[in-house]
Amino acid sequence: MAILYYWDEKKELNHSEFYQDELPTPMPSNATSVAPRNGLYEPITWNGETWVGTDKEVWLAAHPVSKPEPSAQDKANAALALQIAQNKAAQDKFNAQTMLALAQNGGTN
Repeated sequence: MAILYYWDEKKELNHSEFYQDELPTPMPSNATSVAPRNGLYEPITWNGETWVGTDKEVWLAAHPVSKPEPSAQDKANAALALQIAQNKAAQDKFNAQTMLALAQNGGTN
């Protein structure tokens, strides 16, 4: 069992393939069995000996994280969900008080 890591014409990691039995013979000219190490950021390129990635800070600067503003529908759904939860809590409290009152009265009206 082995995994081959393939690169494209820019020597960037393209995909990997798992081989259950034997590796292809001859080895493809655009593949290696050397695995990229964890923590590499794209683009990940093959330098002939190892995989090289972009620095985390450079990658994060090029891919800023933005928090989208919730839509009016999202806000309405959240308000309804809160109202349902509050109503359920009130109903549960009422049910508990009713059961307690019934138990204290010996279960009769």
